[in-house]
Amino acid sequence: MKKTFYLIALLLFATFCFSQPYGRKFIVMTYNVHHCNPPAKKGLIDAGAVADVIRSSKADIVFLQEIDVKTQRVNGLNQSLELSLLTGLRYSAFYKAIDIMGGEYGVVILSRFPLDSAIVYPLWQRGESEQRVLGIAVATLPDGRKIRLACTHLDLSAEIRETEIKQVDLILSRGDIPVVLGGDFNAEPDSKEIELMFTRFTSSTKDFVVTFPNIKPNKTIDYLFTRRMDKLRFISHKVIAGIEASDHLPVIAEIEF
Repeated sequence: MKKTFYLIALLLFATFCFSQPYGRKFIVMTYNVHHCNPPAKKGLIDAGAVADVIRSSKADIVFLQEIDVKTQRVNGLNQSLELSLLTGLRYSAFYKAIDIMGGEYGVVILSRFPLDSAIVYPLWQRGESEQRVLGIAVATLPDGRKIRLACTHLDLSAEIRETEIKQVDLILSRGDIPVVLGGDFNAEPDSKEIELMFTRFTSSTKDFVVTFPNIKPNKTIDYLFTRRMDKLRFISHKVIAGIEASDHLPVIAEIEF
């Protein structure tokens, strides 16, 4: 009788475990980190302060902008690798936008989950405008599902941004792997460029909270998106206020399949 009871209990436990949506939810963040220079402390490079913000968020995936790799202004450090080590997000991909100060500068994806298929797409620029990029990688979640991660930092010019967004849409429209996109878009929600995004992508919120600058913020320019065609849903959205590690505030959201 006891053996029968234990067998039934074991079967029920196994059924419960395997029916749970393990890996169904994950937390994402986008954060322009200003090469880890707190704006109130000119010349100071403090990757530890940025890492503390990321760790406290418990984010599984982080999109970072304004990252330096081996430049003079960060004393030759590889900030992509450094932040990966400090946050415990062991998988990282750096996407160079430009060469600067003896090193490289661009965007980064940090992930708790394995990354592969990393590729960088240069975005359209005009004249002397700064080269911008879209960095993409594929992450494999604990339950085996895959998601395509994309990180960008768009131009200061509205005209250039509009073309960049059309490029981003074209690139990310390909394939059936669900997409999560994060970045500094340098455009506010009522701009023509972001309205273009809304036609093909779903934002993490409809109640936009200002994200820039970090002190007395007055603009929303940092966003998280999924494609409308994908079976992903934002279930929370938060902007962390009072953070002094960068001139932007981090945006965090939880996503579920």
